[in-house]
Parts: sequence; C-alpha cells; structure tokens
Amino acid sequence: MSLTSPTILVVDDEEAQRALIRSILRLGAYTVLEASDYDDALAVQEKHFAEIDLLLIDLSLPGGNGYDLSKALLVIEPHLRVLFISGQAGAAMRKFFDIPVTDVHFLQKPFQSADLLQRVKSVLELADPFAGIASALRATESAR
Repeated sequence: MSLTSPTILVVDDEEAQRALIRSILRLGAYTVLEASDYDDALAVQEKHFAEIDLLLIDLSLPGGNGYDLSKALLVIEPHLRVLFISGQAGAAMRKFFDIPVTDVHFLQKPFQSADLLQRVKSVLELADPFAGIASALRATESAR
C-alpha cells in the first residue's frame, strides 16, 4: 500500500453511483480514481501503474464483467486488493460469474456509507487479500 492515503479505483458504469462512492471514500481520506467500464479501467490502471491499492468494482460492466476485469488487473499488479459491489444478490452474482465464494469480498448495493468505509478498510488490511484468485492465475499461467 502507498505511504500516503490508499488509492482506490472505482469501476462502475453508473455516473451517479460513482459520484456517491467517490464522495464517501474521500470523506474516509482515500484517494479515488474512476472508470466507467472494462476498457476505461484498464486505461486508468495503465496510467496509474503501481499507485492503486484497491479495486472497487461493480460485477456488471459494459465491455466485460468485474470479475474478469479483476483477474486481468491482478495479472498486471498481483498486490491489488479487490472489493466487488453489485445491486444483485451476492450469491446469485457469484454463481452467474462462476466466482468461488472464498475468492470474493462483496458488498451489496445499496449500502450505507459506514458499511462501505468499513468494508474498504477491512479489505485493505488483509494480509493475503485475494489468495484464491492469485493462486488460480498462477496455476493458469504455469500451465501455458
């Protein structure tokens, strides 16, 4: 994590949702970057390489889903922490995207400001934030 305030990349296609999340996170003293879709998130990550501490990603995105985006970004920067958000029920979204339950940090929309800040803090503090996906990616890469 950065020595200054942690930097969070918020990826959500709804501008009003991004604005709300940005406001909440800034109140929590976080630095906030934003992207509206899959490709935009890849461009922001490239521009801010090694600056991002946490991905806050909506699971449903134009151009691809949040789970695949997180895997793509973790290949580039394996230290990233990930928190998924969705207006859909967590269990249904994990099943739809075939996400192992142990690999997910999830917050259901709508959420309270305090819940978002607490979940972000807890994910940032994890020693091994995304071990399951990182292990799966390493296995996939070594099988090639």
